Amino acid sequence: VDLFFVLSGFLITGILLDAKGRPHYFRDFYLRRVLRIFPAYYALLLLFFVLLPLLHNGAIDRYLADSAPDQAWHWTYLSNFRIAWRGTWYQHHFPNVFWSLAIEEQFYMVWPLVVALCGRSTLRNACLALVAISLGFRLALLLGTDANWVTRFVLTPGRMDGLAIGALLATSVRSGADPAATRRAGWIALLGAATPLLALELQRPDNWRDLPLQSARFTLVAVVCGAALWLALGSSARSPWRLVFESRSLRTLGKYSYALYLWHGPAVALVRAFFHPNDHGTVWGSRLPLQIAHFAAALALSLLAAWLSFQLIERHFLALKTRFSHRPANRDSVRPTDLPS
Repeated sequence: VDLFFVLSGFLITGILLDAKGRPHYFRDFYLRRVLRIFPAYYALLLLFFVLLPLLHNGAIDRYLADSAPDQAWHWTYLSNFRIAWRGTWYQHHFPNVFWSLAIEEQFYMVWPLVVALCGRSTLRNACLALVAISLGFRLALLLGTDANWVTRFVLTPGRMDGLAIGALLATSVRSGADPAATRRAGWIALLGAATPLLALELQRPDNWRDLPLQSARFTLVAVVCGAALWLALGSSARSPWRLVFESRSLRTLGKYSYALYLWHGPAVALVRAFFHPNDHGTVWGSRLPLQIAHFAAALALSLLAAWLSFQLIERHFLALKTRFSHRPANRDSVRPTDLPS
């Protein structure tokens, strides 16, 4: 999820910077986002909250019993606030992925105006301020309230740091910085964030979620993800960083990643309904073979669902995005080949 936020902040801010000054700046951005995000998302909600309940199947009703009463929050992209209020995840995984999509959508509502009003320097300062505010918000919840870790995990003000770091990269990569300085900054950020992060992971007490230092973990992970992306952007075409980010397999994964994120919860639940590794004893004295088989079946079904979602729903709406182009209007915009697809 942290990488997802960094990449989203980077790509969305890049699109907005390249479109800044064009006619229909706001209209084109929002319509393109609607075409990308809404069809698959609302198709999933329609299936689970409207069509499947019509079957009056006991297993389906039990699966939806925990989340159906809260569906208004999901339809309006406010799932993260409902989960924060509950202070716990839903019993079944299916609606638990919606919190991050809600944060994304809330970010999309505000960020185009921020980019439109701010110059490059002001925008960079705003990104840094958001990182500090996000970290401070999590610490304030931890030290000043009785909010549990789930609430601290899903509230929008506490998860802006990943999006802001991605936005900062998008702004900085268009500044024409010296490549050598870019690489140095990337390595310093990567090592500077990875070292304390590794220390946190190696020494994890039982109450690790309630330690003040743990509140910095999300920021550190976002910095590591951002630094890796920064190094890839500033590297040569044949460097390992660039080859990874521009590999065909990663591009293919990116093509289906949104649908995969949406559908993996229902896919896992369906596999478990017929085959749960803990219900079938052991193989050669171990549950590992059954767990591997369960994982493989869930992965295969998730990939199939994602492929069907893309082929039957998403691609038809994505084809309409060309009517609302965000091609650069500014001379200092980054060329498409300088950005990951």
